[in-house]
Amino acid sequence: MLMCFKIKYPTRVYMLRGNHEDANTTLIYGFYDECTTRFPNDEGELLWHIFMMVFNMMPLSAIVGDRVLCMHGGISPHLNDITMLENIPRPSIVPPYGLMCDTLWSDPDDRYPGWALSARGISFTFSSKIIKEFCETNNIDLIVRGHQLTADMFKGGYKYFAGGRLVTIFSAPNYLNMKNDSCVLHISRKFKCHFTIFRPTSSGPVEMQNDKDGETQATPID
Repeated sequence: MLMCFKIKYPTRVYMLRGNHEDANTTLIYGFYDECTTRFPNDEGELLWHIFMMVFNMMPLSAIVGDRVLCMHGGISPHLNDITMLENIPRPSIVPPYGLMCDTLWSDPDDRYPGWALSARGISFTFSSKIIKEFCETNNIDLIVRGHQLTADMFKGGYKYFAGGRLVTIFSAPNYLNMKNDSCVLHISRKFKCHFTIFRPTSSGPVEMQNDKDGETQATPID
């Protein structure tokens, strides 16, 4: 459906690459099997290859109004200047380390100072101090990212970090039957943030509501 929206509204819909938009990851986590099961013979294989070509061309980051940086994972110890993100070549296969890898796989974590190796076995974690320094250096007010569902995000589907300089949002409700909320972040023309929250129900579908608390506390870029 997202691909259809992109085709229909090419200048209004922008899709960023995530860590699962990668050939190796799709082989491990089921997307390849999904393609070949739904489309038998050679059609599924061909469809998967087409998707991989699209994934390899997808951008890794976006800037909203010169103030909000969006990416799937996070920043990198190799990212000295935000303009470096523009120079990542496309099409590209995700490497096991380096700037491109980190934008898809890194996570915020204040249990360790500065940069630390990630427990995921790939990329790094970064502390609040690192985020604040990066934002100040690059004149960024807020970093918006996904990639994580932590226990303290189950209610609401989002979590602020580094004093409001970074927010993690999770958009899949009831992920793996964990009964978690999910959300969509809205940024107004005046750079006010608020969230639409999707709550799983006992019958399966989700209920949608606006988070008024999010409007009052989500003011790091106002």
